[in-house]
Amino acid sequence: MRKTGYRWLLCLLVIGLMLPAVPVKADVQFSDVSASRNSWALDSIYLMAQKQVLTGYPDGTFRPSQTISKAEWTAMIYRLFDKYRPNMNATGLQKVDGFADVPSEHWAYKPISEIYSHSFSWGVYGLSANGGLLFNPDVQLSRLQLADLLYSFFDTRLVDRRMSPNDVCSVVSSFKDIPVKLYQDTSEYEEASRSDGRYNGAGMIMMTSDDVLPTLFMGTGSSDCRFGTDSFSNSQASILASLQASGIMTADESGYFRPIDKVTRAEAVTILNRIYNYLYKNYWLADYSTIELEAPGSGTGTGSSAGSGSNSGLGSGGGSFSNNPNQSSYGGGGLGGPQSDSGWSNQSVINVTDYFDDQGVLTKDLQKYGEIETAVLPKENRYLTIDLKSVEKVDLWVILDGKMAFLSQEELPKTINVEGIQVVGLRSQQRKPNPLRQSVNATLSVKLDVSEPQTGKKK
Repeated sequence: MRKTGYRWLLCLLVIGLMLPAVPVKADVQFSDVSASRNSWALDSIYLMAQKQVLTGYPDGTFRPSQTISKAEWTAMIYRLFDKYRPNMNATGLQKVDGFADVPSEHWAYKPISEIYSHSFSWGVYGLSANGGLLFNPDVQLSRLQLADLLYSFFDTRLVDRRMSPNDVCSVVSSFKDIPVKLYQDTSEYEEASRSDGRYNGAGMIMMTSDDVLPTLFMGTGSSDCRFGTDSFSNSQASILASLQASGIMTADESGYFRPIDKVTRAEAVTILNRIYNYLYKNYWLADYSTIELEAPGSGTGTGSSAGSGSNSGLGSGGGSFSNNPNQSSYGGGGLGGPQSDSGWSNQSVINVTDYFDDQGVLTKDLQKYGEIETAVLPKENRYLTIDLKSVEKVDLWVILDGKMAFLSQEELPKTINVEGIQVVGLRSQQRKPNPLRQSVNATLSVKLDVSEPQTGKKK
């Protein structure tokens, strides 16, 4: 295999790669939303508008660049996750009786009062001068403030418990705009956690400013790093690393998380969409929502399978491509029936978190680090051969310019005609996940060719 044939792979692989898509509902349109300007958020905007999670304005605009407040974020969560009511179901010391700055006539009183219990550890509460609990509903959320909020949401399920403290430290240390401080001496570490004002007299974190507090670790470097006793540092680092790993909120390709940038409406609906799909693919969604973003049998965009031609499927025994990840059909061996979990939020989104080497090969422990999510740029090549090897049964989702198909492991290796395709997304899926397994190592390999391979091909 030509090593140079995969140099372009390294240029492509950036977190949160988005492709333009057809709006999910043709009769919902916004004059200030377009594929050219908002391709990365387009489907999320229309999905959430369709479900009235975040709607447009009377003048026909969506205002995707407008920032959101803490109260507005809470209302969005309340609408999309209609079973998620922690404080309404809380009792005893867990129940919050009210906020001094959220009276009963406040427009978001119901969502705020039914969601936020004392189980929310960070990024939620403040104290008034007379000791009353404050919510600060009108604070325009920064990206870091939202990340801190998300630590406590959904019973902390957004925190990836499979990541070791050293893994967390390595990820957070890679962010160029999140300060990290390492200490070898315990007393110096503890003094640092007390001296920068991160806690008030009551031991509560004040998160009403745009301060980016240093994340504190014990150790000598990113390869020798562990948690200390500062709960806030441990929590913030854990959620930042988890959000990066899941693709829900990520640093850009240059390593900047943009912690003090305000969260826009377009970002908010995209993050919500990713949270929804993260909970779905981990089989937790039913605990929090009865909302179906894509109704079974309805499809998105055109809602139909691809037609004839070079993009119309994976050949005999393979899956046909569909615009709706909940409707993908596939034949041949393998699972023997439709799978509803594509792992992508919709047909336009590819979360690229894994990287091929110069030989077009990547290996990952799916049990420890999650499913493989990557992509390939065919460029001038016409054929892509894909193979995935694992002792445990691991299958593969393939997305070609917005159309999806499914390949069972038994169908691999597979050669696909990719003529005219801009991006090929690939995502693994364990067939029978078992949390008791120590590891599930999978190796994904790809090979691009201008001419159709003559040997070892499956069509």
